[in-house]
Parts: sequence; C-alpha cells; structure tokens
Amino acid sequence: MPADISGKSAVSRALTVYNDGFALVKETRKLPEFPADGVLRYLDVAQRIETESILAEGLAIREMNYEYDLVDKNKLLEKYIGKELTIIATESGKRSRYRLLSVANGLVVEDLETGEIVLDPKGQVRLPELPGGLILTPALVWHAKPPASEMVRVSYLTKGMSWETDYVISLPAESGAEEGFSLTGWMTLRNESGMTYEDAVLRVLAGEVHRAEEPEPYLVYSAIPEHSMPEPESFADYHLYTIPGTITIKDRQQKQVRLIGAEKAKGRTIYEAGPYDRNPAIFFEFDNTGKAGLGFPLPQGTVKFYRNNPADGTAEFVGEDRIGHTAKGERVRLRLGSAFDITVDSGRTSSGKEGRYDFESYMYNIRNAKDVPVTVIVRHPVHDRHWDIAESDLPAERKFSDVLLPVTVPANSGKTVHFTLRIDRSITIAGEEE
Repeated sequence: MPADISGKSAVSRALTVYNDGFALVKETRKLPEFPADGVLRYLDVAQRIETESILAEGLAIREMNYEYDLVDKNKLLEKYIGKELTIIATESGKRSRYRLLSVANGLVVEDLETGEIVLDPKGQVRLPELPGGLILTPALVWHAKPPASEMVRVSYLTKGMSWETDYVISLPAESGAEEGFSLTGWMTLRNESGMTYEDAVLRVLAGEVHRAEEPEPYLVYSAIPEHSMPEPESFADYHLYTIPGTITIKDRQQKQVRLIGAEKAKGRTIYEAGPYDRNPAIFFEFDNTGKAGLGFPLPQGTVKFYRNNPADGTAEFVGEDRIGHTAKGERVRLRLGSAFDITVDSGRTSSGKEGRYDFESYMYNIRNAKDVPVTVIVRHPVHDRHWDIAESDLPAERKFSDVLLPVTVPANSGKTVHFTLRIDRSITIAGEEE
C-alpha cells in the first residue's frame, strides 16, 4: 500500500511570489515509514502545479506521476459499474443489494435477490469503499528507493498566485514647492492556485523574471507593526521582500499586507503646461533618497493621492498614477490631474529667417485664479535637431528636446512670457534626407 506524505507532516513551508502570476513553493516534510512497494503519495499540492518544475531532495525517486483524478459523485459511480452496492430505502430504511449497470442517464441497477432491473431507485446509495484511482486531493505519486534521511525537501512552481503594490500618499492641505507627505505601500496577494498555505514564510520578488513562452473573495488586511516592516534585500538582479513571521494564505483569497511605510517624506507639487494645454498638468515629484525620507526600492504599482481638506480636516481623493519598479536614488514623477483654476493660452507669435537660421517666437499667457501664487513650468517641445534659445523674458533652459521655462504668477493675476528659438535646419547627418 502507498504511504502518504500529507501537508500536516510539513515542518517548514515557504512561498516566493512573483509579479507575473506564479509562485515558488518550498516545503520540508517528515517521511512516513517507508512502504514495502516503495510507493509514496505526496499529498496537498497546488492544483495548478507546474509538474515539470518539481525538485525533490532527500529522496531517490525512480518514477513520478501527478494524480489529479479527484473524487466526485459521477466518477465514484462510474468506478462501481458492474459491482455491488447497497441502497437504503428513504421511508422504510430497508437495505437492499444491487449491481450497478449504468449511470449515463440516472441509475440503472439489478436487484441481486430478484434479478429485476430497477431504474432510479429511491434511497441512499452506500458504497463499501473508495475505489482505486480516485483521490481526495491532487497528489504526486513517487516510486522511490529507501531514503537515507527522515525528511524530504520539495520545491515546485505553481500558477495562480500574484502580487502587486498599491500605494497611498497623504498630502497636506496646501500644495507647495516643498511639502511633507506620508507614503504607505500595501502588498495585495492573490491566491488562485488551488491550495491553502498554512504558516508559510512569505517572500515577494520585485522585478521581471523571464520565462519561456507557452503555446497558444475574500479580502483580508494584515497590518504589520512599523518596527517589523519587511526589509528589502538585493537578490541577483531583483529585490526580495520577506514578510516577518509566518502567514496563512487561503485558496481563493485576496490578502493585503503592509509592505512599505514612510511618515515624514519630502516632495513637491509641480504645474506644467505645454503648447496644447488649456489647464496645466499637476505632477507630484519626490526623490527616493534617505534625505527625502525614503531611500528604499519601490515595487511597481498604483499610487492613490489624498489631500487634507482644511474645511473639516478630512482627506479628499485628488488623483492616481502608476509607478514602475524604482530603485533607491531615483526620482519619482506622478501625475495627479489638471489644475482647474489655472488657465493657459499659447501660440506662435512670429517666424522668420536670417541667414542659415530660422527664428520662431512663442507666447504663453498664464492666469492664476488661486488665492496664493503659483509657479507653472512651461514645457515646450521642439521637434528640430539643432536649436537653442535665442531670447526669453525669463530664465529658460534646454532639457533634451524641450524648453523649460518656470513662470511664477501672483495670486488672482496673470502673466505673459515670450521666448524665441534659433533653429539651424541646414545641418544634415549622413543618411538623412534634406
């Protein structure tokens, strides 16, 4: 008889969940007494296991099968066709012996006492035992040699598990060139793998792991105290977060765990206007550094912004954006929306040619209906390759293919700025058409 290695015999269990919808399961289980036929059944595995990924250590396996023919009513009855079963009459409780002939369109049985054929007999069907070949849960069936160890370590990949990060940023009542904010990052873990993982060490890996291409709820919040927040560690070319302690992840469950937190970070609200913007775009920008109150890897995810309402002290939702995987030391720039009470008119005011140069002049008129001054950065794209800024009302700089021109507008007022570009369209590069 096969010997069972159930999930209850696990002495340790660990999960590493990846961004791309799969996870690595690692378990150490105690082996039972080795059976005479050398057949072991490794029970309680994920239904979406990738069987080609299984790694077993501590046991010499000659042959391995994945059995997933699970028990259900029809399969049970099909296994008993031609065999004896007992039916207990609903009203009288009389027990009668029958031979099962068919289950295709209801029960067809033969009364073993009278030889009569009975269709859909009423009563409770009793089977003497679970027929061979059917199992209660998916299992790995191993044909193995007697082990030298009492433990077996098994690792495998399973589909159906994923995680992502959702950030919440709380901003003060008034926006400014520099403002404090708090950031909380929640890891949202989803388990659709077909298995519950009890008391597992949980790790999540941030980064894109390449895999070969294939051919064509419940919601639980687990708030981890500030002092036991996960610490990211550099692993190969990725970042690995280990959740303190152990955690239970039920099948078909969505769980949220606090992953990242910063209370006194520094950032800035920026207004930017381009040539086609009626209202400037609102950006929030911060440096992912220790000096700015951060300085740790930020996994990709959605960022939701709230700003305190001075009228009643509550928080109002003011926008959201997505962040990519961001290493420490990098700048983060997120868009919140468009400024309602700042308006912009812009356009080209003149153009001309002097020698080899073309000159183009532009105007931006910015009106501020706020009760406080604002600074709007004019970001004007230039599609030519060879150009510079010939004149400008205010200090301006070239940044790659853009003109950047900060304009401070007083409260309830407006301001107009002009600048002129000098463009050399006579220069061509080998291979380019004139």
